[in-house]
Amino acid sequence: MATFKLNVARIRGCPAPKELAKALEVFGLPEGDAFGVLNHSVSEQAVFAAVVHKTLSTVQQLDADNREITSTPVEKVSVYPFAVKPSSEVLEIYAGAASAIKQLGMFFSSRLALPTIVEPIELDIPATLAKLASATERFQLRSIRVSDYAHSSYMSGPYAPKFLDTAHGMDFLTEYAEFVTAAAVRFAGPTGHVNVKLTPKANFSFSCAEDDQPTVQAILRKVI
Repeated sequence: MATFKLNVARIRGCPAPKELAKALEVFGLPEGDAFGVLNHSVSEQAVFAAVVHKTLSTVQQLDADNREITSTPVEKVSVYPFAVKPSSEVLEIYAGAASAIKQLGMFFSSRLALPTIVEPIELDIPATLAKLASATERFQLRSIRVSDYAHSSYMSGPYAPKFLDTAHGMDFLTEYAEFVTAAAVRFAGPTGHVNVKLTPKANFSFSCAEDDQPTVQAILRKVI
């Protein structure tokens, strides 16, 4: 099994695919810039590309001979492969956490100077899980993470219960729906089981057989 990401956002004001592809081609990989375009391709409906984001972090080391702490700058590169479908105002990012949406939003508006607005898509978690249950076979609600749960009259805080029975999990979900920060489910894929973790911001992390990836992505797109 392999692990994949699918972060979905709304992108407004995006130009047509050919115009966007031209802007990506011109931008390229300038030296010293925090952002760069690693590669891109275009079709009639979409643009596919990978953007790199370079940042510098400092690593501290001990110089035992001189009894000093030295600092060395280290370059870190994050890669964000993505697809943009301007006609449906959809941005899909295939790597990174929820922050990838913010990073690409900054890239489009600030670096490419496009009139775009990139916003997370808010999911209704109970409704999303109900759609997944009806669209898949052998669906199981495995666990839920909530930000606020009253353990007792004296204790409250984050809580992440696991469920042996999906019905009990759905009951818990209904009661604490407004506090859900993540949910984990399992269902049957074409060649094996699929594990999916999702958040209220349409951020999906899933593991499945590599041949099942397109099918799982199609299922997740339909529940948004």
